[in-house]
Amino acid sequence: MTKGETESRYLNGHVFHDAKSNFTLNLAGFELLDDINKIKKTHEYSVKKAIAKVVEIESGAIVNTTANKEETEDRAVDHYNLRHPQELVKGKSLDHSLKQWNEVNTFVSKILDGTTLNEDKQKYQDVIFNGIGGSFLGPLMLVIAAHGDNYNLKKGDKKLPLNLHFFSNTDPDSFKVLADKLDLKTSIMVNISKSGGTQETKGNMDTFNALLSKQGIEMGPHNIAVTTSGSGFDKFAKENKFLNIIYMFNETGGRTSIASAVGMVPAAFAKLSFDEFLKGQSYMDELTRKDDLTQNPALLISIAIDILTKRHGRKNMIVLGYSDFLKEFAHYLQQLYMESLGKEYDIDGVPNPEGQTVFGGVGTGEQHAFMQQVQKGIPDCFVRFIHFLKRDHDYDIKEAGSMGRQLLAFVKGTEDALLQNGKPYMTCTFETCNMFNIGMMVALEERIVTFLGAFRNINAYDQPGVQDGKKAATNMNKVSLNIENFIAQKGSKGWQWKGDAAQARKDFELEESTPIWFVDAVLSDLFANVNVDNSYAKLKGKIQIERSFDNSRFIYSIQSSL
Repeated sequence: MTKGETESRYLNGHVFHDAKSNFTLNLAGFELLDDINKIKKTHEYSVKKAIAKVVEIESGAIVNTTANKEETEDRAVDHYNLRHPQELVKGKSLDHSLKQWNEVNTFVSKILDGTTLNEDKQKYQDVIFNGIGGSFLGPLMLVIAAHGDNYNLKKGDKKLPLNLHFFSNTDPDSFKVLADKLDLKTSIMVNISKSGGTQETKGNMDTFNALLSKQGIEMGPHNIAVTTSGSGFDKFAKENKFLNIIYMFNETGGRTSIASAVGMVPAAFAKLSFDEFLKGQSYMDELTRKDDLTQNPALLISIAIDILTKRHGRKNMIVLGYSDFLKEFAHYLQQLYMESLGKEYDIDGVPNPEGQTVFGGVGTGEQHAFMQQVQKGIPDCFVRFIHFLKRDHDYDIKEAGSMGRQLLAFVKGTEDALLQNGKPYMTCTFETCNMFNIGMMVALEERIVTFLGAFRNINAYDQPGVQDGKKAATNMNKVSLNIENFIAQKGSKGWQWKGDAAQARKDFELEESTPIWFVDAVLSDLFANVNVDNSYAKLKGKIQIERSFDNSRFIYSIQSSL
């Protein structure tokens, strides 16, 4: 690709611009779209199928389904309806979402201004957002987009009323660090789970509530639930008199839940203009409903990605956001794309492995981690640049004129280097970093995922691979508890045992189908953590365990301390 060819594309139809929002998509660095009329013909069926899929989704049809019934959820998908200007599905529209946002914001505002106090008439000081996947990545991305990653360090009139904490992983050491920061009497945990059965979220909530109980504090005034009406979690929250229960729809998938209560509650605590976020999503949705390829930025990007992946093997999409406020955007897109498009079967049940690997971060800092390979290594990727047209502040830098101009130089310099090395890229420019434009950004990516799913004939809204991992984790928990219970029952005075994991599976009366690596992992964990408080409550101080390595396997020696 020569400079002259790129300039020709730049001047002749490879740039989409929306004058009202100042959004620009530049595809001049993508030579495969040279003959747009040819593309229209070759992708005519795909475009019709993609637009039809959007119509189907917005009508409330059951689109989350496949021929493999053991992997399907058989439900509608409603994230587009939550910001649609019309009520195509009863109870779901932009107006309905704005109404719920006003209700959520009113409730949270009373906590922030001290109208709602804890049981001791004290003002709340900290809020923990407890969720995983989209319930974690979406809210965190929004808060950082508005406040940066030092959101708790703001001063003066910009200081947030409560300290915000995000917790997702079931990491006891990390939880201890968080708990040590908190005064539990003035803390609230917002638990985000459609059913309440998500192991990580439930485990974190149970741990938080156990700490409350240990201090004689009722859980109700210190918990908020975001869940579906009638779920087990809904009932639990009512029984324990949670501070509030805020509802989402069962048709709202985790990775596309940001327009629902999942995004609203954290946004209210962070004092975000969530109404503008919803309006930005709605605006981009309208832009990307058009069936004219040249007037639909999501279609243009989707076709570009489709050509790159299918014809040229470029399965890796690198996302570089040239603003520190976009620090979590690439991580958010990782789940959106990889959980949606990483599928083993197509809708008809035919084996057809698909996927779209996504990684990236903040330019220019994080690109130093991988740009050498992108520029000079194997041709397995393409780059997407995202940056903002306007900035609110700037500082003088002699060599570049200003800090903002230096950042622009890095954007264009990296583009030019990709051009020189024959690497494809595309650039999205949004007017400024505000909630309206962040809404546009998210909605654009959601639409691209819908289109790519339609192109590839896959269900972009289930996640059987994630469910596989959850089932295996449940089985692992059973193995761990069975081993602990066996040793606790057999470990009387003078009891001892020695062997490897295979011997333990037999001697500890575990099922023969139990994976050896599960048994080995539990025994190693027991060796390392038996005397850590709360790890193995039935065995702490009651056994001694040693581990050695012999002939490619671990050998364990356990004896009673009684």
